[in-house]
Amino acid sequence: MTQHRDLFAALAAPFDSDEVKLRSQAGRQLHYVTARTVMNRLDEVLGPENWWDDFVPLEHSVICRLTIRMPDGSTLTKSDAGGYAGMADPGDDDKSGFADAFKRAAVKFGVGRYLYRDGIPRFAREALRGRAEVEAVATATDAASEPAQQNAANANANGPATPAPAAPSVHPSSRNGQGEDSPNVPRSGRALFAWTKDQDEKFEYGLLKHLNAWAKRQDFPGRMVDWEGEQVSRAYAEACRKVRAIQNMQQATEAALSN
Repeated sequence: MTQHRDLFAALAAPFDSDEVKLRSQAGRQLHYVTARTVMNRLDEVLGPENWWDDFVPLEHSVICRLTIRMPDGSTLTKSDAGGYAGMADPGDDDKSGFADAFKRAAVKFGVGRYLYRDGIPRFAREALRGRAEVEAVATATDAASEPAQQNAANANANGPATPAPAAPSVHPSSRNGQGEDSPNVPRSGRALFAWTKDQDEKFEYGLLKHLNAWAKRQDFPGRMVDWEGEQVSRAYAEACRKVRAIQNMQQATEAALSN
């Protein structure tokens, strides 16, 4: 068992839904994160000064050595190889190989590993217990049939895939005492807009920006005040999920840094 469970749990924690990208490949929907998103996770959990990388280019691939500094001052290095995407511009092709190798090396520290449908490490599940995203990923992984798991493993070379996390059934913030069945839950677009602004002013969650970007992907009307009942309900559930993710990430990060 690791002596730095909270730190590695914070590294392995699911990303916010707006950080996970989607692309189609060979008829499959693949979920992935960018190299910059991985860098942000390393910065947030470890601090920018506590991780570094170096690369060894080969003829058909590149090896990334990713090193992190542990709370006790020791260092840990993990390596993996990435493949070039075969892009027409040699410079862009080099970047693709370096980014792929970097992300694969980070996966060995747990970053984004759940996106490959192999689940979240058990110790990390326990450290992050209560997070809706963790429970959703764990349930989806445990329920997968053996053939499905094998197919996902065979597809790893092409990219990860994972089901979207479930929205929480209650409001994550105990500070305002609101649950989704509470009479204070916004029922109209205008009420949701007022509630969102209030949350941002009190806690600086960035909910208004997040919900506007999320709603655009759902093809909602451009103005929140024009949203109807079902749209408001879905948006509020997404806001709950976002707040829960922020709060739990803060707690996991604080715990990791306090060790």
